[in-house]
Amino acid sequence: MVMRLSKIYGKQIYTTKGNYVGYVDEVLINIEQGSGKVLALGLPGERIGIPYEKVTAIGDIILVEVRGD
Repeated sequence: MVMRLSKIYGKQIYTTKGNYVGYVDEVLINIEQGSGKVLALGLPGERIGIPYEKVTAIGDIILVEVRGD
């Protein structure tokens, strides 16, 4: 699947259980491999990273699998 990075920015991120996590603030990619590595998540007052391997779906929202989910 091919998607413009600009379409991912600002999308809301939820766990596969439906819990709101935050929104996409940045996407870090590995230029050499041409693959996504981390979604940088914007939260009030902080920024954390979610490994791209945890992303299970991208549509109107982004679903991520988290430990214990």
